[in-house]
Amino acid sequence: MKALSLDLRQRIADALEGGQTQTSIAERFAVSLSSVERMARKRREGQGLEPGVRPGKKPLVETEQHEAFGQLAASRTDWTLQTLAQAWQEQGGKTLSQATTSRTLRRNGFSYKKSAALPKSETKPNETPSASR
Repeated sequence: MKALSLDLRQRIADALEGGQTQTSIAERFAVSLSSVERMARKRREGQGLEPGVRPGKKPLVETEQHEAFGQLAASRTDWTLQTLAQAWQEQGGKTLSQATTSRTLRRNGFSYKKSAALPKSETKPNETPSASR
């Protein structure tokens, strides 16, 4: 879930200072009551209204590196995920699994399709007669 915008947080804080009830503020701004309670607690404790740090692991390919990763991926179209991950590591990046490589490619707008060089698959008719006929 995305964090509430700083503007909305400020409007909630202003409404709290104006004496409105937490329930009416939650309804007015279409946020949860717990969000309003959290803003009230932050104000009481003298904390800023900025959202906290989101939990979770940092991505192995940071946002600033996406362009370099995309250029590496676009340089050759015949790479497998494993060879692309190895090339990224050799270029100075971190070791990536195939799943991480695939997710990073999708974030960069790449999608892998069957190669045009491969023959098309055929649907062969069933040669054995069916017993139910």
